[in-house]
Amino acid sequence: ASHRNVGLVIETRPDEISAKELTWLRQLGVTKVQMGAQSLDDRVLALNLRGHTAADTLRATALLRAAGFKIVLHWMPNLLGATLESDRADFARLWQDGYAPDELKIYPTQLLETAELYQYWQRGEYTPYTTEELIALLADLKATIPEYCRVNRIIRDIPSTHVVEGNKRTSLRQDVLLELERRGQACHCIRCREVRNSQVRPDELTFNDLTYHPAYAEEHFLSYVTPNDKIAGYLRLSLPDSNAPQLGMADLENAALIREVHVYGQSLAVGSEQSGAAQHIGLGTHLLQKAAEIAYAHGFSRLAVIAAIGTRRYYESRGFKRGELYMVQELHQ
Repeated sequence: ASHRNVGLVIETRPDEISAKELTWLRQLGVTKVQMGAQSLDDRVLALNLRGHTAADTLRATALLRAAGFKIVLHWMPNLLGATLESDRADFARLWQDGYAPDELKIYPTQLLETAELYQYWQRGEYTPYTTEELIALLADLKATIPEYCRVNRIIRDIPSTHVVEGNKRTSLRQDVLLELERRGQACHCIRCREVRNSQVRPDELTFNDLTYHPAYAEEHFLSYVTPNDKIAGYLRLSLPDSNAPQLGMADLENAALIREVHVYGQSLAVGSEQSGAAQHIGLGTHLLQKAAEIAYAHGFSRLAVIAAIGTRRYYESRGFKRGELYMVQELHQ
């Protein structure tokens, strides 16, 4: 087909996620869920009238992970009640307190005349960070992002003419990367390490298994990297622990979950080859084999993969069968 559905993304609130909702999302073919966490500090969330708590966000991420979805969180520095110091502490909670999103959008608060926040600013009860403060803060934070996370965005596309005070620069990501370079530091997030379309030599790749522990799961971020530490392909394997949320989905009975397989290079028709492109030196197949070995060694009897409609054929050709809501492969020696 000239067009293939390789993923379906929706955006919702943390307090909207439930086991019933996730079944419905799978029936729709959803593979990735974005949520506005905004802050992990209940005081800041209440001040900004978010209507949900940090616990709601943690619960939602645990449910999504148990159902194999890819998880994207939105996080906002400089909200009402936050400081540069509290934002640093808040950001650290993303990685230390079990949230561990796969992808992140960082949206610094922007002061608009139409927002309620404008009145706080007029009364002197709110101060936007300067561009310099924001660049320094984001450079501090970006250097701490784990290798399993991808930072998709670092600013909302709001015309600078609408911004009353504070940062008006739209090139914030580039500014932050330049600041990191000036400090002799680097960001190690997925986006900063993607091999993109450059040629890949299979004999030069190294296999990595980065293991981490979000709430109620053991995650394995499996990747193949080049000698200069660029990612040629990766797979997210989730091993639910005994306290993981029970979703009542038959496909997931004693299953380890493959939440994402991504290999870089030219996107070709299924089955065609192009020498040197990361997608077509069989990295996906190698990653699936590694995932099966790890899952089996941890006592799981099956692998379930959250597959979009357009990727089913790929998994079928690699030993997976269509279940009710997932592609499933039974594991045995």
